Amino acid sequence: MKPRLLTLLISASAAFLTAVGAMAQPGRTVPSFDSWTVDCGNTGVCFASSFTRSQSVWVDLRIVRDWHAEAQPLVRLTTNTELPKEGTLKFEVDGKAIEALPIEQLREMQSAVNPPAGFRPLGGEGFWYPTGPATLTLLEAMRSGAELTIRLPAANGADPVGVPVPLQGLKASLLWLDNRQERTGTVSAIVAPGTEPAKDAPHAVALMSADQLPPEVAAVWSANRLCSEIDPTIFASLNAVRVPLAEGASLYIIPCGAPTAYNSPYVSVLSGKDGAARQVHVARMSEKGPIATDLIYNAKWIPADQQLVSYFKGSGVGECGLWNRWVWNGTGLVLLEEATRTTCDGTEPDLSNWSSTWPPKNASN
Repeated sequence: MKPRLLTLLISASAAFLTAVGAMAQPGRTVPSFDSWTVDCGNTGVCFASSFTRSQSVWVDLRIVRDWHAEAQPLVRLTTNTELPKEGTLKFEVDGKAIEALPIEQLREMQSAVNPPAGFRPLGGEGFWYPTGPATLTLLEAMRSGAELTIRLPAANGADPVGVPVPLQGLKASLLWLDNRQERTGTVSAIVAPGTEPAKDAPHAVALMSADQLPPEVAAVWSANRLCSEIDPTIFASLNAVRVPLAEGASLYIIPCGAPTAYNSPYVSVLSGKDGAARQVHVARMSEKGPIATDLIYNAKWIPADQQLVSYFKGSGVGECGLWNRWVWNGTGLVLLEEATRTTCDGTEPDLSNWSSTWPPKNASN
């Protein structure tokens, strides 16, 4: 790496640290409200989810919303049990029947639902709930209730399996979604609608194929670390995005080669308004001070904050490794925070307790 580039990266990090110190920053772990967890994908699609297990059966219930102004909330149900060809899937809130859906009809309607670009369903058998007024009716009942019971039909005429989903925390989760997508106070808000018109949420554009890269960006990508040697089907599953920037520029966050067992490497490429492209390097810390690198692991783009997160896992569990967060400042990615854990002991990952290596402990905000 050229000394001048490294100097610029270090200077930018130091100069920006004071300015961002007072900003509300995303945490190292995703927020949760009681039994509900919230998060957003690289494109800006956001969701609230609750995972519930009843004996050997589990269900994952998600309220999913894309970034487009006109996007309506969707409900996605996934379970680990194989449902029979016939039977009825039932939804009840506090013992009151909300919906009874014949499995056969539910399967037939799946092709009519357009999943948000970049949405990655969980493994298991998954269904989209009927969209439109049916979804809004279910959400309204859930927001005002204490417990949702999902009754799954069983094979061979056995009794349905009832899985209770606690609803405490759901309203706060939906409000988080509204706020994160800047919908609160607009006609499209789920929890607190207002009179303001709906608008697109902060977002990035999903890249499902390397063919979507402009020639100048593709040339930079192909010339770097054999990045372009990746199976197209793998590329499509790695949440690559194009981030629209001011004056027609774009930041591309692109996979770099095939994933390893725990980690997927990425690079970032800036395309200016004139179409010219260059690779964007980032700063991270070493034992002797800041260094410049081009690889970002398991990249996560946060559209609402224009921040990029890297999470290098030292094991399959992810309880050790390196975590970085940068922010786009108009010309480059500035290091905001770095944390690490060197002990790989198989414990549950808790990045909030990892040792901070940046900013320095004696830095004042």
